[in-house]
Amino acid sequence: MQTVPVSQKCKLCDKIDTKQRRRNAEVDRISRWQREGSKFRASIDRSCDMIKVLDQEIFNLGSERQRRLQAI
Repeated sequence: MQTVPVSQKCKLCDKIDTKQRRRNAEVDRISRWQREGSKFRASIDRSCDMIKVLDQEIFNLGSERQRRLQAI
């Protein structure tokens, strides 16, 4: 079996990029809320939880990508 490079990303890479953009958006929101004061504490906590979930999903997708690359 031979791999052939293509100009587009694989589905896993697309998913990783999407989750990374979403994570970056959450980080930006937290920074903005922290600058505006402590009235957004619940929102900040929720975004922190979302970042943890996204980090785990990104890690899992990256591991799956590496596993598939090694199988080739």
